[in-house]
Amino acid sequence: MKKIIIFCILTCFSVSTVQAFDLKDVNRVFDKSYKCKKGDKKCKNREHLKAVAKVAAVAVVATVITKMIIKQRSKKLADEKKVAEEYRLKNNNKPFPDEAFASEYVTSTLPGTVVQPGKEIIIKSDIVVVPGAKQKTALIEERLSIYDNEDNTKELKSLTKAINKKTKKAGRYENEFAFTLPEGVPQGVYPIKTSLLLNGKVVDTSDTGIQLVLEINQQGEMLIAMLK
Repeated sequence: MKKIIIFCILTCFSVSTVQAFDLKDVNRVFDKSYKCKKGDKKCKNREHLKAVAKVAAVAVVATVITKMIIKQRSKKLADEKKVAEEYRLKNNNKPFPDEAFASEYVTSTLPGTVVQPGKEIIIKSDIVVVPGAKQKTALIEERLSIYDNEDNTKELKSLTKAINKKTKKAGRYENEFAFTLPEGVPQGVYPIKTSLLLNGKVVDTSDTGIQLVLEINQQGEMLIAMLK
């Protein structure tokens, strides 16, 4: 009976979503019927149904977030000449490495890490790339990855964007990813990882998490439910 229910739930979603889930993994992570006493069928059935509900919730999250639109914008704050001058001053005219490198990568979440559905979230990055002594080309890219709130190893959505595609020059840049978690997404903590890529290689990463809450009290404070 349990397998039939799971099958009916999963077939309601797109093929790509179903492929992201493995029923063996689902049973291992969500189904706690093994804790029931031997022969206690009521307990086992109850745990099976809880597991099915959680599978359905995870599938809904994956479907909604996969279709979510992520906006991106970037701008140059300083050219490579200015960045090179600042590097020389800070390092007492120390010779530049042969290859371009990232000297700074700082990210922040706006308006904060506690958010509500329907409210825009901005992941802002301050990026400084110093030109190399021999390698002048510096293609700067940033990747945003959003993970499931139940299984933090499961990537729900990822987007990689070039920041200086036209010039491929070093310098100081500001990059933003903006998105809105839609209604229907369960509350919880959704891990977010940003990665800085330089000439196709990941050179730095930043990890954070957004706490999605569904209610606000009369004082305007967000109420965070404890998830079990």
